[in-house]
Amino acid sequence: MSRWLVSTLSMINGFMALAIFSLGGLLGGILLGQPGLILGFIGGFLAAAILCGGLAALCLIEKHLRVLADDLRKRQKAIAPTRTEPSIR
Repeated sequence: MSRWLVSTLSMINGFMALAIFSLGGLLGGILLGQPGLILGFIGGFLAAAILCGGLAALCLIEKHLRVLADDLRKRQKAIAPTRTEPSIR
């Protein structure tokens, strides 16, 4: 369940970044006119990069940890101790 939630959050993160970028441009254009449009897009890009970039980094770290944990589980199953009988010769 938690893997599905992280995957969903990662997908929503992209839409959220696009919304922040667009909202910054829209607000800049409304408040300051033509020069504000450019400044708004720059501000929106910076805000999206900081907020969504940080969240994307955390999602990426989680995916890497997931790969490491799955690999460790596979190795532990392969090395599982089996009982061997001693030789009586």
